[in-house]
Amino acid sequence: MKRKSENEKRKLEKCKKNKEAKKEGRNAADGMVEIAVGMYLLVILMILAAVQLQVRLFGITSAQAEDALAASGLASAVADLKEYGISHMLVIASADNAYAVYKEALRQNLNLNGDGEVPNKDLISGAVKIENYSIYNVREDQVTIYSYGEDGECHQSVEENGRGRITAPDGTLIENTSVYSRIKFPVKGILGVTFQARKEKTVDIIRN
Repeated sequence: MKRKSENEKRKLEKCKKNKEAKKEGRNAADGMVEIAVGMYLLVILMILAAVQLQVRLFGITSAQAEDALAASGLASAVADLKEYGISHMLVIASADNAYAVYKEALRQNLNLNGDGEVPNKDLISGAVKIENYSIYNVREDQVTIYSYGEDGECHQSVEENGRGRITAPDGTLIENTSVYSRIKFPVKGILGVTFQARKEKTVDIIRN
């Protein structure tokens, strides 16, 4: 009876130890799950913070680019004073000269170097390129369009009844002599992913 009692006692102790070991194992597993969840949430928060910062920086860069386009467009609108004195029509004198002035003004307004790049490449990671520069000279109802592409070649066309009917590529209605321009530039995104961004602006040289 005594030996049987000792055996039962050993079995109870062994069973108790097994239960304690299982409990410790469950506690350890629960602890690992909590750590994993905590790390996952931390990573998510870091990604969200990075996204918010990226959006804020891109918003600032976008606003600066739009201001630069507007200022450069106005700088390039060198009026033909002789024609204005005769017909009181405000038009841009020389398309080629205006395009040259625009390129130099854009370089200065965006602080571009000789390669067309900004010194700080945290966001704009490469060269800024002029994708389109167009002049809309309005005389009466006629609109003469001078359009320059990336190759720098000028293409001229005339819309006889274009005033108040045609639009610039950004949808702006052409009612007075105007300048439209669009630039593109690579933007460094989250995790080093780079994508092409574009910014466009039409400037009415009479209203602006």
